Amino acid sequence: MAQKVIVLEINEVPLRLFGHFQSMRPGSHIDRLMNSAKVIETLAQDVDESFLYPSQTWASLNTGASYEQHQIHWYNDPKPAQYPLYWKTLANAGVTVGAVNTLHSSPAAAYAEGNEQYKFLIPDCFAPDSYTKPAYYEPFQSLNLKAVSTNSRAASLKAPMQEAMATVLNAPRYGIRMRSMINGAVLVTKILMKKANRERLRNLQFPLVADIFLHQLKKSDPELAIMFTNHIAGNMHRYWYALFPDDYQRDIYDAQWMAKYGTEILAAVDMLDEYLGVFMKLAEESNRILVLVSSMGQHANQNLTPEYRASHAHDFRLTDVKKLMARLAPEGKYTFRVESAMVPQYTLEFPSAAEAAKCAAEIRESKLTVKGLAIQVDANQSVLTVSVTPEPRAPHYVIRGKEYQYDELGFSRLDIDDHHSGCHCPEGSLIIYNSRTAAVAQRSVNYLEYAPALLKHFGVTRPDFMLEPTFSF
Repeated sequence: MAQKVIVLEINEVPLRLFGHFQSMRPGSHIDRLMNSAKVIETLAQDVDESFLYPSQTWASLNTGASYEQHQIHWYNDPKPAQYPLYWKTLANAGVTVGAVNTLHSSPAAAYAEGNEQYKFLIPDCFAPDSYTKPAYYEPFQSLNLKAVSTNSRAASLKAPMQEAMATVLNAPRYGIRMRSMINGAVLVTKILMKKANRERLRNLQFPLVADIFLHQLKKSDPELAIMFTNHIAGNMHRYWYALFPDDYQRDIYDAQWMAKYGTEILAAVDMLDEYLGVFMKLAEESNRILVLVSSMGQHANQNLTPEYRASHAHDFRLTDVKKLMARLAPEGKYTFRVESAMVPQYTLEFPSAAEAAKCAAEIRESKLTVKGLAIQVDANQSVLTVSVTPEPRAPHYVIRGKEYQYDELGFSRLDIDDHHSGCHCPEGSLIIYNSRTAAVAQRSVNYLEYAPALLKHFGVTRPDFMLEPTFSF
């Protein structure tokens, strides 16, 4: 019988960061993991580096199909049935599955409702609804969805109060530890007293999700359990320079900035390390394989310069999508639903593919007249994803010959003092702990081998479109 598997999807973390953490925290759980596990670098080779984005690379990693095949570009793009996520294939083959927050798991009711192969399921934070399994996690999922929609470029202390209170009241049933609740309250207090960086609010989702995942994993005992977290990736994007200043050819931030943000990435990894000790012990005691995987990584953004930093002291968030759409596509009077996406992307679902295509054509026509806004529109069946970034220094913005201020287009403005010093790179991580199979000889693998290797581990035949894996779990 195949060993059961726990998968921690740690978004965008390269092996370099784990190695650096080892050197900073000797004796940590990550230190022990890296010294005793199979350590492989994953390579995202189906998408050009300038084009890399997590919604694409996680789709490739977890389907085993290339981007050219699956065409999943944004978070809420349709998922083609001919290239299923590997865990759906396993569930259909009789393997029991539990998942929390893994990308492309929504919408979930259509495949999970009444299907006993799914022992528990809390879909990703871009879901169009709050469906969960068990259903009593729905208030928590609703909190997740609203938090993601309000915390974009800058974190906010404004929590959806009804869902937050429901989460607090349900914490024991959810499996959320009292320690996690107290730590969250302490952090919020420090932020209010200006003793901690407000952006640390983004880290708070991780312990709640990890507690729930551990609780359900122990309760339901699935053969495959998967959890996704983005809390380290967000910090790397903002504070890579603070951890690796020697990666840059010029000084970008001063000593005061370094002192303020120098520990942010390590603090996020510390949170992972604490839980990693629990997962490693569970894997040992229950004879499970523990997998840490990332579909790509991050490295220094060499396009960031002191001049860019000086000229970008504020940024924008689109808070009223329909107001902008009324300017970009005024003719059609379209009906659409705004779905969750990662700013500066805004995803719209239309009643039909024809309506979406008509609206996309109108936006592209408007784009020819635009000044001060960078706009891209991607269509995938009935879904449009509009990417829009205002030029911060523009005195006004022009669409179809008419001038607008940013708020007339539905944008709000916010001051920033961090810029994306970390950017995407093809090199990710695959760390396999407590496996019964022999150590691997290779140092890197094409990440399209990951899904077929897991199918092979559970004795399920891979589809013809998948590669033959060169490693085993």
